Amino acid sequence: MANGYRNIIAERINRFRTGYVFTPSVFYDIVNNPVQVSRILRQLVQEGTIRKVSKGHFDRPKQTIFGVMAPSEDWMLQEFLMDGKTIIGYISGAQAFASLGLTTQISGNYTIGSNTYRRAVRRGMITIRFVLQQNTLTRENIPLLQILDAIRFIREIPACTPVEACTILRQQIQNKDAASRRQLATLALKYTPYVRAIVGAMLDETDTNTTALYRSLNIASTYRIGLTPDVLPNCKKWRIV
Repeated sequence: MANGYRNIIAERINRFRTGYVFTPSVFYDIVNNPVQVSRILRQLVQEGTIRKVSKGHFDRPKQTIFGVMAPSEDWMLQEFLMDGKTIIGYISGAQAFASLGLTTQISGNYTIGSNTYRRAVRRGMITIRFVLQQNTLTRENIPLLQILDAIRFIREIPACTPVEACTILRQQIQNKDAASRRQLATLALKYTPYVRAIVGAMLDETDTNTTALYRSLNIASTYRIGLTPDVLPNCKKWRIV
């Protein structure tokens, strides 16, 4: 019956569109034995019928006159963003900063925020790097985490100075509703001190309670970011220079 299962799995794969990335679990209705499914998929990889694109992920590669196409970037990233229906990561780095209007320079590499420490991985021609995120990830708070990441990397945003980034982010934070600003203040508590200071200074211009942020900082510390009162009016109170 092993060959029968193999043929049924191969037939199903042939119905997948080329480039579609799948996992062994899509065949468990045929063979309720993960080990046997994995063995069949390894055989199909060896025969060239399918391609292993990452651990536990396969596709039926698309053939063109130029050769075999690489897996789509969306699918290469997906394994680091979702685990079933659970969010395990989010886009950070240059792509996120571009979406915030901070830069137009985007590299072919990606940065992903994750609750789990990971080393950088290579997928085809792209490198995926990871930044540790200590806040729980939800669909609702990811846009706020991207703002906090931009502040965290305010000195490293491509083609954007800290002054330019501060001006844009300060306006965006002020445009948030009160509930989002309160959530931002809470999320910022798990970031480094200079991020807490910048967020506190920005939120001080609104009706948001910043007491917890202020108390979380060392009163003897100064944060050298290159910001002045004409850019961030409350920077002196928060010891930002």
